[in-house]
Amino acid sequence: MNEDFDIFADMRSSTRIRSRLKIKFEEISQEGKGGSPIETVAKDISTTGMQIEHEKPFALNTKIKLTFRLPKIEDPIEVISRVVRVEELKNKMYAIGMNFEEIKGANKESIIKRIELMDILRLLQITAQRKASDLHLTYGRPPVLRLQGRLVPLEMEVLGTWELKNMIYSILSDEQISRFEKFKELDFAFSPNPDLRFRANIHVQRGNVEATFRVIMPDLKTIHELGLPSVVEELALKKKGIVVIAGPTGCGKTTTLAAMVDVINRKREAVIICLEDPIEYIHKNISSIIKQREIGTDTLSFSVALKRALRQDPDVILVGELLDAETVRTVITAAETGHLVLTSLHAPDTVQAIDRLISIFPPQQRHQTCVQLANSLQGIVTQLLVPKQDRETRIIATEVMIMTDAIRNHIREGQTIQIPSAIQTGARYKMHTIAESFKRLYYGKLISRQTAIDYCPELDQILT
Repeated sequence: MNEDFDIFADMRSSTRIRSRLKIKFEEISQEGKGGSPIETVAKDISTTGMQIEHEKPFALNTKIKLTFRLPKIEDPIEVISRVVRVEELKNKMYAIGMNFEEIKGANKESIIKRIELMDILRLLQITAQRKASDLHLTYGRPPVLRLQGRLVPLEMEVLGTWELKNMIYSILSDEQISRFEKFKELDFAFSPNPDLRFRANIHVQRGNVEATFRVIMPDLKTIHELGLPSVVEELALKKKGIVVIAGPTGCGKTTTLAAMVDVINRKREAVIICLEDPIEYIHKNISSIIKQREIGTDTLSFSVALKRALRQDPDVILVGELLDAETVRTVITAAETGHLVLTSLHAPDTVQAIDRLISIFPPQQRHQTCVQLANSLQGIVTQLLVPKQDRETRIIATEVMIMTDAIRNHIREGQTIQIPSAIQTGARYKMHTIAESFKRLYYGKLISRQTAIDYCPELDQILT
């Protein structure tokens, strides 16, 4: 038997899954006669029962005939169920819980198979058990894991429109569903249990609801445990200015920012306001007061929340990501008025990170932006996650730029092309280039020569 289904077999087959399955139901009298069918939507379903909402309660043990359709099954499914729970709801409706009692053999197998495909919690547990970084739910393919950078499909049935929508909607609240159907995008964090947490993105692709889940490690790691240089902790303890964590998607920028917040929380008495989309790591107050606000849930946008944060007596502000000119402008203002701002940016290296911060503004504002950045930046840490020698795990490679008089002048004059040379000669300020990081990893036998060259081609003629 396939090992994925071995995992399934060990789990409860009666897991209830939130559903929007259209059904018809009718009460069966003691004489065995049915009434007039009523159309509604199931609230949840399992292999052993279903819950609906109705304006009137049913007596316990009342028999109900359910009729519904499942994909890839030609005929409607008919089930005789028994009412086992009735609960009055705040909306003047009643939750009616029913156990399935009479199901035709073929229908029973069909229900079990379809519901297993809808059970996203099983897939998320498999994702964690396999130590994958991501789970992709895509139309026309089985669920796919990202394992150490490789895409690995699970040996399961391909996902269709119905399976995807029901599977994904099963973990969303009514408010989240409404927001998703309005904007066609939704980011949120999700914890199926205290030991598992995921960052999720729900989106539409060619008319189909699809999703990507990123595993969030349950334990917050220290800067040292992440393999980051000690200067990152020094940057976290600056009293003011801007510190940027740069890198491509999936390189651990959010994890690094969380570790920096943890350093401040342990070593400073500070008010830390974190603006995140979504909240991934949950911080507990130690020496600091930490306020974590989720975009879309606790506030409307980064730019709005950032302006309000300046009125909340902050010492440190974390801005999850710099997305637009207004947010960058407010971040600079916050730094200029004596606050430390920690933030992240999608950029492959230091120079491109600075260039992006500048180019986000219209041409007539760029010179002023260069001057302001030169005065407010404290440092930029660029990071990559690359395969280790064993190919089973990944390790971090970094580039560090610390502000010096020379680098401030380069930025002020818009001469960012000069910055790599300044980093290369800035070892006494604890700076290093990404090439130097790869050389250390290679000579430390942590990565292969090919990996170093793949990510840093200039090393081809250097590494022996």
